[in-house]
Amino acid sequence: MIELLKASHYKKMRWKNGEGYTLEIARSVGESLAEFDWRISMADVKTSGDFSKFNGMNRFLTVLEGQGLSLRIDDDFKHLKTLQSVEFRGDSVVSCELLAGHIRDFNLIYNPKKFDAQYQWIFSPEALEIPILSDVMFIFNQSVEVLVIEIGQQIFHLEHQDSLKLEDEKSLKTIILNQQFLKQTCLIQLTKI
Repeated sequence: MIELLKASHYKKMRWKNGEGYTLEIARSVGESLAEFDWRISMADVKTSGDFSKFNGMNRFLTVLEGQGLSLRIDDDFKHLKTLQSVEFRGDSVVSCELLAGHIRDFNLIYNPKKFDAQYQWIFSPEALEIPILSDVMFIFNQSVEVLVIEIGQQIFHLEHQDSLKLEDEKSLKTIILNQQFLKQTCLIQLTKI
């Protein structure tokens, strides 16, 4: 299954702690915040405060927009500026301090007992050919330019913050990211354990 996910159709949901809202992009199954094996979302963080816990999960977080934030993860501190990422456990005690106004972040939360996850940002102006090796592949376009993706005989156009999800498509060999501008693209690969 190949699915183009438009930014205008992402589902708005309350945070687990009730302090803000998430735009849910995609998830494995379920409707609630307690029943998924992986979930990809964006959140607008408007105030400093504590993060929701997701026990038994792992998390990746990237600052998409804004001046950045400072995270306290258990007893460690991480400072993230735009398009910088961090990985941490979902049951960690995490709080954030905004550096200069609100930010938008991008998140992957997944169950490491059920999936191996590769999470990488691509910042390359060259066309890239990516082999399809995982059970779920997910491409997110943060560039303002339209990202053109070729899969087999199909062409997809991803506008700013649109996504493309491939699930159980190993019969196809590669994904080609065609554009020649400096990409700001997140590639997530999830493989069942």
